[in-house]
Amino acid sequence: MPDSPAYDVQAAIASLRAEQTRIQAATDRMTAVTGSSSSKDRMVTATVDGQGRLVELKLTGTRYRQLAPVELAARIARTVRSAQDDAARTAATALAELLPAGLGLPIDGGLDLGAMFDTAVSAMASDGAPEGEHDPR
Repeated sequence: MPDSPAYDVQAAIASLRAEQTRIQAATDRMTAVTGSSSSKDRMVTATVDGQGRLVELKLTGTRYRQLAPVELAARIARTVRSAQDDAARTAATALAELLPAGLGLPIDGGLDLGAMFDTAVSAMASDGAPEGEHDPR
């Protein structure tokens, strides 16, 4: 009996369970995110976790000892920022999988809320309901 209330409830529960599984998988991927980067000369390698916290820093060779402290610190800071950017891109990709088609997060950090809103309104308008009255499914 596809038109019965019990069928609708069971379908809704199945849909919610599927969504829960999808959200949990994305959450697991985001929890496991890391980002890594190396300096151009491969002297400095940094790894950060999904929150951008430094979890590993490697200094290769001994040339770093010849650098002025300010120069070494700047190289480390650039490399850590690059690793943080890498982790942010990876996390944004995992998070974007949860959003409706066309509403993905910008991977490059450029967020255009106006364009995202326009896309959402267009997507909702295309479902056949008048603007302001949309099917929440």
